[in-house]
Order: sequence, then structure tokens, then C-alpha cells
Amino acid sequence: MTTYIKSINRKIWKVVETKFEIEDEEAPTAAEELLLQNNDIALSAIHDALDERTFEQIKNIERAHEAWKKLEESFEGTKAIKGAKAYILKDKFASFKMKEDESVPDMFHRMEVIVNDLKALGEKIEDKEFSNKFLRCLPSRFGTLVTILVRSGLDTMTPNQILGDIMTDDAYRDDDEKEAKRRRSMRRRRRVWHSRPHHPRAKLKKKHQVKKMNLGMMMMMRRWLSLSRDLGSS
Repeated sequence: MTTYIKSINRKIWKVVETKFEIEDEEAPTAAEELLLQNNDIALSAIHDALDERTFEQIKNIERAHEAWKKLEESFEGTKAIKGAKAYILKDKFASFKMKEDESVPDMFHRMEVIVNDLKALGEKIEDKEFSNKFLRCLPSRFGTLVTILVRSGLDTMTPNQILGDIMTDDAYRDDDEKEAKRRRSMRRRRRVWHSRPHHPRAKLKKKHQVKKMNLGMMMMMRRWLSLSRDLGSS
């Protein structure tokens, strides 16, 4: 709504943002007449944006500034309520962590919502503070990149640029992991193939085992014959 009123004319938004007084409503000066005209335009824009139920709250208010304040209290609460909301959101931001099954972009968006809500309540969250918090919440696999980004200086980068660097690194990491997985799978298949009975290596291994077994049996037979001769001669 703020953007829409400003787009009409910056002077229109000024009468919404700032309270003004008219000394003589019956005989306003030229400058006061311009303020009243801008007020009527702003009030009309506000009315057009409201549903019937909300309109009832401000229908008798003649100044756009007062109507705006009334709507702020209705939707955002009084100063005390705003303070309580800001306190809760600050606590959420301070204790923010990435969920176990959450992707990096989803985590970034969830943090962005909290920060935008704080800004809407008048709180100031600098990009550098956002970026620092975001980087601290990333999984340990991004440790090297996080160190590089922090050392290079976060003042020169927007949060979205940092997210882009993180996602680029993650894409390369996925490719490397897929390649490593493919190689492990190929090695497993080779081992299974080599262990099959029809494979030449398996046949050769079996041949060696049979030969070794036959040699062992021959040696046992020789010992038995030698023992038999010794007993016969005695």
C-alpha cells in the first residue's frame, strides 16, 4: 500500500506520513489548499484498498494521516504490541537454525521472512548481519567456502549473492559425489564379476586350489608309504 501511494505522487505520501493542520478550514491558503487536495487523493487511495469491514473503522476520519495510524494499530498493534512482536522475532532470529530436512534455499527464505517482519516493525537488520547468521547456520560441509567468504569481506556482497555462491558450490559438490558413487559402483561390479565361477580369474583360482589340494594329498600318500615301509622293515 505504501508503494502504491508513493507511486501516485511523493507529495501524496507526505500527507499520509506527516500530520498537518489547517488554521482556517473555511478559508485555507493556497499552500493549505494543496495539502487538502493531496489529503483527499491519499484518503481515496486508502479507501479503495480496504474491504467493507475494515473501511468501517476509518470511514469518519477525514485526514489520511489519522486513517493510516488507525489502520497501523489495527493490523500491527499498538507500540507495546509492536515491541512484543519485535522481541519475539529477534529471539527467533538469534536462535535460528537450519532444520534437519531443510534445503539451503528454504532455510534462506525462512530467515528472510523473519528479517522482513522485523524491518516492517521498524527494526534495522543490516545485510552483513543477515549474511553472517546465514553462513553460521550452514552445514559443516560448507566450512571451507564459509571461511573464504568471511575472509573476503561480507560488506561487498548481498545476501542473495552469497546464496548464489553457496548453491554453485553445492552443485559442484553434488557432481563430485555422483562421480565418486559411480566409481564405487563400478568397482563393486568388477569384484562381483571376478568372483563368479565362469570368470577366467575365478577358474584360475579354482584350478590353483585343486592343484594345491592334489599336492597335499600326494604328500600325505608319500608319508604313509614311507611309514608303511619303515614298519615292514622292522
